[in-house]
Amino acid sequence: MNAAIDGMADEQIPPQPPAEASGLTTVDRYYLAWVEYQQQRGAEPNGDDLSKYLGEKGVVGRNGRAAAASTLRRYLLPFRIYSVWAEHRVRSEQPSLKAVAEACAARGITLQYNEPITAATIAEHTADFERRWHAVIRHDAAAQSR
Repeated sequence: MNAAIDGMADEQIPPQPPAEASGLTTVDRYYLAWVEYQQQRGAEPNGDDLSKYLGEKGVVGRNGRAAAASTLRRYLLPFRIYSVWAEHRVRSEQPSLKAVAEACAARGITLQYNEPITAATIAEHTADFERRWHAVIRHDAAAQSR
C-alpha cells in the first residue's frame, strides 16, 4: 500500500529531539530503523511492523510509546524512493532524476493509485534527500568511531 508522497508538507511532522552532531531528524531515525529491519529480517516492514520494531529498540515519543503505525505509514513510500535515489547518489553527486524515476518503476515503486513516480516528483524531494544523505553519512561515521 503506497501513500501519496505529494502533500506531505501539509502533514504534521513529529517533534524533533535536541540536535545531535549527526543532524539526524526523527524521520531520519525512522528511516534507519526501516533499513535495519530489512537487513535483519529480509523484508520491508509495514507501519505496524516498524512501530513494534521501534518500540522493541526503545525508540519512543513524548507519550512514552513507539510511533504510531499510521504516522510511520506516511514515510514508507518516501523511504523507498530515497533508497533508490541514494543508490544513484553513491555514483553521482547529482543523480539523474529520470534514471531514479525509471529505477523506481523497474522495482514497482509507484505513487498512490499506481501513478508512476516522475523526475518532477523526485525533484520536489531532492533537497531533503540530500540533507538525509549527509546526516546518515555523519551518523554512520560517528557510529563507526565509537
